[in-house]
Amino acid sequence: MRSGRKVRRKKKNRSMKILLVVLAVLVVGGGAASFALLGGGYSDWPEIKDPKTNPLTGEIVTELPSRPFILSTDNDSGLARPQSGISKADIVYEFPVEGGSSRLEPIYYSQVPDKIGPARSARPYFIDMAREYKAVFVHHGWSPQAKAYLEKNIIPYISAFSYGNMFYRSSDRAAPHNSYTTGKDVWNLIREKGWDEEQEVREFQFFRDGQSQEGKTAVNIDINYPVNENNYKYDEETGLYGRSVGGEVYTDKETGEQITTRNILVQKVKSKVLDEKGRLKINMTAGGDAMLFTNGTVAEGKWSREDLDSPTIFTDKEGKEFKLNVGTTWIQVVDDNTEISYK
Repeated sequence: MRSGRKVRRKKKNRSMKILLVVLAVLVVGGGAASFALLGGGYSDWPEIKDPKTNPLTGEIVTELPSRPFILSTDNDSGLARPQSGISKADIVYEFPVEGGSSRLEPIYYSQVPDKIGPARSARPYFIDMAREYKAVFVHHGWSPQAKAYLEKNIIPYISAFSYGNMFYRSSDRAAPHNSYTTGKDVWNLIREKGWDEEQEVREFQFFRDGQSQEGKTAVNIDINYPVNENNYKYDEETGLYGRSVGGEVYTDKETGEQITTRNILVQKVKSKVLDEKGRLKINMTAGGDAMLFTNGTVAEGKWSREDLDSPTIFTDKEGKEFKLNVGTTWIQVVDDNTEISYK
């Protein structure tokens, strides 16, 4: 009889714990519950933790893997879009690449989509970024400079050239814009390689208790690369920015829904042409100007980074670290001469 009472008490305590977590999500996260809390996570995730705050989104979660992974993702106009799985990323970087185009580097942490891609090749500055997140870097192809960098084994990486059976070609697009993999396959290999040891993932600062950023109004934002023209429009009812590219609504191929984000960080960098192919060299520790768009406002500031294994810190004009609103963030890395327009 005693053991039966203990079991019932444990079940009751567990139910109360779950209820408290749900309430915490509704209060702290503004109703934006995490993937793990609502279900839909993989039963074979590397581990289950006590409820905690996702350091990348500020959301309350009941489970997180030991580290994120990043998939270098094609963004060629008309050939690679819409991409698959982008809506599940906690953070998405957009970087300039040769030819005036851009490439996406989505960071998958709290959600792991079934299909992700199309995968494309690595550049050294993508790897520089991955280091601050302690992420496993996944890619299909590499520049000579990125190949030499990755083969130093500074970070764990998964190349389609070494693990081709983990990638597949989709028949609805032409190569090289049709290479895909799955989050489950990525994690299976991470465990197999022993890369699933707990990592201290960098943290962002978040607004709490009804706080919000003060600044100029910014509800219509243009952030352009030579080939890809990005626009974000703010929805006051949802507090989200809807993304469009080239005048068309930007969607996730798997959901058909528009990609939205809670925050947009602009990171202005110094770049120069590296070789005859037009590949770029970007300094990811030099520091520079930054902007934060959130809650329909904009604040200007700076970014800095002590070294490649340290986090990039975004600060306002007074030197205080920017606070984000709870939710996803897009980080637009642009040349320091790029004009950002908004109204």
